[in-house]
Amino acid sequence: MTGTTPRSEWTLLKALVRERRLTVQETLGVLERRAQQMGERGYALSDRQLRRWLAGDVSSLDGARPANVRVAEAEFGWPIDLLLVADKRPQSRPEWSPRSAEIRELRTNDFISWLASHSALDFEETYRLVAGATDELAVTPPVVRATREHARSQFDRESIAETVAEYYGSSAPFYRARVGGRLLRLSVLTDHDWTGLSLALGGADENCPPPSHRDGPALYLGEHQVRVAVERLAEAEVNDTVMINNPLYRLSGIDIDDSHLSARFECTDFAAYALTADLLETELRDRAPRRLQREPVLMPLRDAWLPTVASGLAFEDRICVGGAVCLVAIADGEQYQLLVQERSNQVVNVTGALAGIPKAFHQPIVDAYGETRISTTVEREMEEELLGRPDLEQRSGVHLPRAAPLHPLNASPPMAWLRAHPDAWRIECTGFGVNMLTGTYEFACLVVIDDPTWWSTFGHLLEANWEAVRLRRYSSLDHDGVLHLMDDPRWSNEGLFAFVEGIRRLGELNSSCVRLPVIERVS
Repeated sequence: MTGTTPRSEWTLLKALVRERRLTVQETLGVLERRAQQMGERGYALSDRQLRRWLAGDVSSLDGARPANVRVAEAEFGWPIDLLLVADKRPQSRPEWSPRSAEIRELRTNDFISWLASHSALDFEETYRLVAGATDELAVTPPVVRATREHARSQFDRESIAETVAEYYGSSAPFYRARVGGRLLRLSVLTDHDWTGLSLALGGADENCPPPSHRDGPALYLGEHQVRVAVERLAEAEVNDTVMINNPLYRLSGIDIDDSHLSARFECTDFAAYALTADLLETELRDRAPRRLQREPVLMPLRDAWLPTVASGLAFEDRICVGGAVCLVAIADGEQYQLLVQERSNQVVNVTGALAGIPKAFHQPIVDAYGETRISTTVEREMEEELLGRPDLEQRSGVHLPRAAPLHPLNASPPMAWLRAHPDAWRIECTGFGVNMLTGTYEFACLVVIDDPTWWSTFGHLLEANWEAVRLRRYSSLDHDGVLHLMDDPRWSNEGLFAFVEGIRRLGELNSSCVRLPVIERVS
């Protein structure tokens, strides 16, 4: 097969390579990097073998190295037997594209633009795909959509943790703790130095230098990945999900233990997460129940974007975003009031789940250079999610033109009181991990307000914002209630991680005001 072969006779693999404008040597380099991320030690694809694959000059795959096949499938998003046959995809639009007689107006244009810039489609094609998918979803009977969402919601936290552990292997160091005699297993990847922390944030021990503004790893979405992203945008359009393509801090390196936190962050777009790694949870929820029927479970998105434990920890080689999940404990007489939220259906992730509050992406608002510390995000989100200040990075546009929305004079009265009384409260990092469900980094944090004056003065003002449908309040003296809470299957994995580590640390700080379950970390 030569360069003059008509395009309709090209193999799918060759067409995908040409769409990326890669040479043979560049393709070998891309596959080599993918093999390293996947930990495929048996990978050894030669120049000659790749050229045979591109040309479709393969009578049988019996002699192909399994590692070579797995790497090619993960990189290009198609089974090998399809990659090596003639490319029969339409040149103008995918055959799966829904058609719409009248193109509707969409809210997700920024995400459509990102998707067009990171795939073989142009903006108009991508827009039409999302509009058509939205039209089809909008006319789908509500009972069908509700049934699908119900099925997804039945796959609870423990089932997710078990499925993730099965995928990555029994030796992966996932977080486990014994609480009240019961073993909790989470999908959070941890290290011995990353848990059991009491690291004060906001001071000299928190070292997060300004970003260097280096470009992150290149992202290119194949046809299957584009299709899933289009479906995600259609669901956001129909369900009125709040999605704004704000900047996020991606993690590029971290060194943390009980004495210090040193983390490096760079900037990326929210779309780079929302249309890639954030799709892994839905894929797992949709496909993993098949394992109960002993059916093969294929997860091509996970195989491509988060195939191994090593890839999860390779922060410089992938777009790794995340943030802080907090337990807030407020002194009230001889007890602490503990706050937990039930997430609303309008949030992007952990929809309908239990989580700590605040729970936030780590991101800059106006000053990417000066907002890199985790404590900055925790303070900002505490005001927005509990103290009534308008949401700076999501729904509220009124603050966007301001040069200093985080100026101390813009603080709410409850936050102004705390800043005026620095000895009355603290923010600590109690743990760090990588949630392998979506690949996000998670800082478990504890916010403790020790002065009962704050609760008596401002407790009546605490109210969750649009991200939560309900707040729950527990006493630190309610041993049985908190134990029952931790047994609730609706917890998000990172939420329960932060809650468990938070109450462990709270018991160390003030045992006389705490009667909580004993936490034992299991290695």
